[in-house]
Amino acid sequence: MPNEKRLILILLLLLATSAQLWSQQTALHLEDAYKMAAANYPLIKDAPLLRGISEANMAILNKKRLPSLQLVGVGQLQNENITIGGQDPNSPLIQLPLESYRGYLDLNYQLFDGGLTRAGKVVESSQLKVNQQALQVSLRNLKEQVNNLFLTLLLLQQQKGLLNISMDNIASNINILQAGYNSGTVLESELSKLKVRKIELESEEISLKGNIEASLEVLSKLLGTPVTTQSELILPDALFETTNSNISRPEQELFDYQTNFLEAQKGKIDAGRLPKLSLFAQGGIGYPNPVNFADISTSTYGLGGLRLNWNIIDWGVAKKEKNKIDLQKEQIAVDREVFEFNINKLEEDFLKKLDALDSQIKKDEQIVLLQSEILKQSAVQLQEGVINANDYLLQVNAELAARQQLELHLVQKQKLQIEYLTLFGKL
Repeated sequence: MPNEKRLILILLLLLATSAQLWSQQTALHLEDAYKMAAANYPLIKDAPLLRGISEANMAILNKKRLPSLQLVGVGQLQNENITIGGQDPNSPLIQLPLESYRGYLDLNYQLFDGGLTRAGKVVESSQLKVNQQALQVSLRNLKEQVNNLFLTLLLLQQQKGLLNISMDNIASNINILQAGYNSGTVLESELSKLKVRKIELESEEISLKGNIEASLEVLSKLLGTPVTTQSELILPDALFETTNSNISRPEQELFDYQTNFLEAQKGKIDAGRLPKLSLFAQGGIGYPNPVNFADISTSTYGLGGLRLNWNIIDWGVAKKEKNKIDLQKEQIAVDREVFEFNINKLEEDFLKKLDALDSQIKKDEQIVLLQSEILKQSAVQLQEGVINANDYLLQVNAELAARQQLELHLVQKQKLQIEYLTLFGKL
């Protein structure tokens, strides 16, 4: 029984360790980093606020269609009023007082508003889409920051890997020369030169580690989640296609939504020109009786009916407003054309730079291959005493520089490809 408990405990520890290692060896895809950066950016908090404001405006429009009830008080004094005389002008049959007072409830209910409320809702819905898309355009700028950090880290990691290869080569030859020094066939100065170069490379490695940690810290803050040296940064599989360079950017949708918003405003203008029919009722108390001029006492009263409002002549104001909207739509069309033109004209520049990099990379690969062969020969010559440490270190540096140049051009190519895809909205 104790053995079974011990076995279970070991299994639990193994599972915990595996889970910890799994959590550390995380894969971070570029597209996922975009989403995480957008979700973590403070501006994303505007999204629910925009919807909440729109819902509040919609509720206000609905409330405006409900009956309105107002309490009104009116008092007035005038210098003359109606007098109906009899035989004696000094004793008229009816003489209304010069002062009057009224307090009443006024009820109004619009039966038909010409579609103004419906048009207002269309405008509000269009405005929400414009605001939401403008938010997406603003968040899109985060992609450039993520791209730069991703590629910077990849380049730094590659450089660190190359340094490790060079240090391993030097360390291997240090061991060989150490044996020769111990046997008296190698000078101590030759051995010291290799040790100095190894320390220099270790110093460069420390500097690279610092740069990597700083970049990881910035990326972690941008994404809102820890990104460590154990995280594997993964770029998209199919980085580049020139067969379909159609633009697919959020700015284009924003232009469409802005046009739809202006068109909705034209519908609201048309609705404002249609007749409005409403029901009204009024009831209260007044002195003298507001509905019976013969009654000059304080009396209650009531009245009601239908009211028609129709602005038949507006002197062309609605037409001018619609003409202004048409001009604004044309301006948006021009802005869209300029936006797409500026992107399309960059395509040829991207392709030329990529062709140049492809040529450089082929040359770099040839140089690395040759330098690697020379380095192998130099290592053998150093071990056999044909060349000294200085000659060997020159070749170590040359081989390292060639590999770094190749990696730099490879990362530059990836950077250009990602910038191209981001520019055209493929990422």
